[in-house]
Amino acid sequence: MLVPLFTTVLFFASVSLGVNAGYPVIHRWFESRAKRDMARFEAWSNELFLAWPPEKLRRAAYAANLGVVFVGLFVLVLTGRVVFALAAAAAVFFVPTILYRRYKVKRLERLEEQLPDALSIMVSSARSGRSLPQALTAVGEKMSGPVEEEFKLMSREYHHGGMSLEGVLERAKARVNVESFKMVCSALIINANRGGDVLHILERMSESIRELQKLKKKLKTETAEVRAQEKIILVITPAFGLLICTFDADIPRLLFGTVPGNILLVIVAALQTIAVWWVRRIVRATI
Repeated sequence: MLVPLFTTVLFFASVSLGVNAGYPVIHRWFESRAKRDMARFEAWSNELFLAWPPEKLRRAAYAANLGVVFVGLFVLVLTGRVVFALAAAAAVFFVPTILYRRYKVKRLERLEEQLPDALSIMVSSARSGRSLPQALTAVGEKMSGPVEEEFKLMSREYHHGGMSLEGVLERAKARVNVESFKMVCSALIINANRGGDVLHILERMSESIRELQKLKKKLKTETAEVRAQEKIILVITPAFGLLICTFDADIPRLLFGTVPGNILLVIVAALQTIAVWWVRRIVRATI
């Protein structure tokens, strides 16, 4: 009677000592990771003009790190397989980066769509006798969304930052990874250095960009079938797996409870990833 009781007391005492000794180390590690993520999220917030306050950055950093831990532990308890727990934790770890890239792509696409209207405003400003910096300011005042943010930043850098017009355009060209936007900045930089008819340049650029956007829309329409295949590839394999698991109760045990089954799942996931990557590469090469 005393031996099991003594063993239990020793076990809980060892666990408590281990937790007390390991807590400062784990806490320091978690805080260091949270600080790194806060710095990363702050850079993303500034790049995307989100203007997140420090408290929101801290909450996002803590949520990202706690999500990795809790999702990994949940999958481990649910499946009992370390491989799946690590895979789930790794997937959650990359969620902030995926969301950032997706939002960035959507923002740049929106900026590209707004660019012809921004050039039309610049053309109207140039016709009324305003200078090029005044035309940039007019775009920031009359439009909204990504174009407003970028043109207001350029106007602030020129009027309040003490930068030259060429320097402002060079910074914008390096900051915004949109080919049509870079083309406009390059044309305006050449015009600022060598002189010329700004109104004529803006009109030609506006017409050219509108034609390019029409061509891109046409190409997207023609590649819609290929892009639909990507979604089918992502859905059909898991759906087929679930269908088979409902017909045979031993298949889930073989797939999730044995090493060969785990290897098969990893191979299927890798093939899915390669197929999606290949489809996207074909679409990107076409467009």
